[in-house]
Amino acid sequence: MKPILETIDTRFGTASKHAFSRGNTLPYTGVPFGMNYFVPQTSDQEGAWFFDPHLPIFQGIRLTHQPSPWIGDYSWLLLTPVTGQLGGDSLFHRQSSYDIEKASFQPHYLKIFSLRYQIETQLTPTCYGASVRLEQKQGKALSLYLHAADELTVEQVDKQTLALRQEGKTETNKKALIMFTTLRMNADILSITQEGVDWRMDLANSQVEIQLATSFISPSQALLNLPQKDFDSCKASAKADWENLLHRFDVMETGEADRTFFDHCLYRLFLFPQTFYEVDESGQAIHMDLASGTVKPGVLFSNNGFWDTFRTTFPLFALVIPDHYRLFLEGFLNSYRDTGFLPKWLAPDERGMMPGTLLDGIIADSACKEMAPDLEEELLQAMLETASKSDPLGINGRHGLAQYQELGYLSTDLHESVSHTLDYAYSDFCIANCAKKLGQLELAKTYEKQAQNYRNLFDADTGYMRARDSQGNFRPDFSPYSWGCDYAECSAIQATLGVLHDISGLRQLMGGKKDFSRYLLKACQDAPLFETTGYGYEIHEMSEMATAPFGQLAISNQPSFHIPYLFRYSDSPDYTSLLIKTLRQKAFHPSWEAYPGDEDNGSLSAWYIWSVLGFYPTCPGKASYDLGIPLFNHLRIYLAKENKWLDIIAEQNYSHFNFVKDCQLDNTQVSHIQHQDLLKATKLIFTLSWLPSHS
Repeated sequence: MKPILETIDTRFGTASKHAFSRGNTLPYTGVPFGMNYFVPQTSDQEGAWFFDPHLPIFQGIRLTHQPSPWIGDYSWLLLTPVTGQLGGDSLFHRQSSYDIEKASFQPHYLKIFSLRYQIETQLTPTCYGASVRLEQKQGKALSLYLHAADELTVEQVDKQTLALRQEGKTETNKKALIMFTTLRMNADILSITQEGVDWRMDLANSQVEIQLATSFISPSQALLNLPQKDFDSCKASAKADWENLLHRFDVMETGEADRTFFDHCLYRLFLFPQTFYEVDESGQAIHMDLASGTVKPGVLFSNNGFWDTFRTTFPLFALVIPDHYRLFLEGFLNSYRDTGFLPKWLAPDERGMMPGTLLDGIIADSACKEMAPDLEEELLQAMLETASKSDPLGINGRHGLAQYQELGYLSTDLHESVSHTLDYAYSDFCIANCAKKLGQLELAKTYEKQAQNYRNLFDADTGYMRARDSQGNFRPDFSPYSWGCDYAECSAIQATLGVLHDISGLRQLMGGKKDFSRYLLKACQDAPLFETTGYGYEIHEMSEMATAPFGQLAISNQPSFHIPYLFRYSDSPDYTSLLIKTLRQKAFHPSWEAYPGDEDNGSLSAWYIWSVLGFYPTCPGKASYDLGIPLFNHLRIYLAKENKWLDIIAEQNYSHFNFVKDCQLDNTQVSHIQHQDLLKATKLIFTLSWLPSHS
């Protein structure tokens, strides 16, 4: 059965705090990849954690662009419906309790009942806005407060229309960021007054339907972006948009498993990146180039951290939504055309966060899977320029570029030097593969050689990747349990395994298959110890690893995503399925405390989906998958490129069967799967077993 949209609770993963993450998600209502999302705000006292699922307080509907609490929000707008005169002008004076049990938190529909004001608020989204229904149940006239962090100006266009303008600056580049919003009612506006920095609008009626739209381009574009349908038609349209994507997965027979969490992960998968382009009167895509402050042709996307999403999210897009994938690539190319660099973390422009330039992994993965052959030459050029050009602001491209080119690694002079070096070596592999595909063999050779730079940091005496100074000396007083400093959000234990592109080379460095196997076993069997040396305090990723009984696996964070699948390259390949099944059961929960750590733009949801399918893209940029263990008796996925369904079947799928006895792709036994073979196939059949087939 295909996912039922109305059964998805968007609050899963929202019971998170600054010090401990259960997803660090927000309960977004929107259309897939929409420009804006809408969230009820429960508190203005917790910064980026402005929604708490346990707190029955409603401060209004927040139009948000927050992709992660660690990134924060921008161009946000809070709309609070009230009745009568209030005792003060703060959000505290406006807020109301709401009935949590009767609220609806769905991808395409939001409903909140304000107990203080007896107002029912309903919202359904469009790509650029929403349709909102307000009803005061006792017949009292409605008022609406408008609140923003930016400087907000409001102009009444006619008796039923408001034009809003809010001006801020982007976080990193401090460029002007102006959002224009149009609100059109089906009731007359009696008055519009400014109260402090906020605005209050009084209406003539107790019921109103409001059409809302935003634009980052102009007031006239915001007007053009207004929903052209009534509330019910907008809701039907949003539902259809969601089902178009969600229904590419069809659970035919669940077996002993529950599908609730899987369906939620599908919803999370299709939220990011967000649309940052608009369509003009002539039907052409246009976007605001924040670098120059001018409007340019073409699509653009934002709110994505590629350090997170290259590993799981985009490889899944390649299977089920290749048309969207191609459009995303066009958008990322436009980012390069506008700035001279490929993006790393967009929100809305470059944040310069996290190691590496890992959009390279997405580009290489798209090349080996034939996602956009006509874009490959310019994408390669963009990769090369980003890899070889320094940004004087230190935001774009490779940090420490000159040193990497000279030494073949980043030294202890640079923060997170080990993680950066490993990620640059992977990017060099990606560039080499793309160059080879385009017949640029000398270029490919150069970057193939650089892809081996990870070897420069391996310390054979300790068996770990370690930071070196510029003279080649390893950092003294080494502990594999120390987080931070030389490693991004992990310790040497996880980082050492971060050679996605050359697992056999890493295995050889470690002393061979037996020593590699021993390393993996120790990591999983070890106590979840950590030292705060690098950060000086306990970051939430440490807390999440320490409180979960999974040794040093740290599945809560991206550097560990592939580690369970590395057992496929060890003396104990069956342990992959055991780990995957255990993690699925124990680390993920269909509740507000949903995830083992930050969900991060769909990347952890995509990890879970891969675990359900039974195979995994261990190295994006290689068109192959390593086997895991499927969750359901029978699941179909729609392979859009081939316009056909693939049936994934698990035989003998009992809850206590943790191993894969046999795997057949169209009657051919496989131990791993090639992407092109998967696209051609009709059936992937796993036979599970109680005991492992390998001793």
